[in-house]
Amino acid sequence: MQAPSSLETSLHLDAGETEAISLALELDLPGIRIDERDGRSAAQERGLSTLGTLAILDLAALRGLLDFANAVERLRRTNFRVAQDILDALLREVRARKAK
Repeated sequence: MQAPSSLETSLHLDAGETEAISLALELDLPGIRIDERDGRSAAQERGLSTLGTLAILDLAALRGLLDFANAVERLRRTNFRVAQDILDALLREVRARKAK
């Protein structure tokens, strides 16, 4: 773990998102893993690509590294939140890929 040397004070986000975006900018990273909507917008406004948890799990499933439905079920037992319609659509897409 690494803390940024300074914080991007104009973000007006929670401490975690502020630190993550500040560090990504400081290290001149191309992107950041972030799920919170306001945080994603702030990162993108500052030129960072964003990738959320579900997208990472989907990519891992595509590569055969995990079972997506199982990973999502485990994730739902945490404090992770996602709109049910988004999750349902992604689960349908993953099932359709498996059926091919």
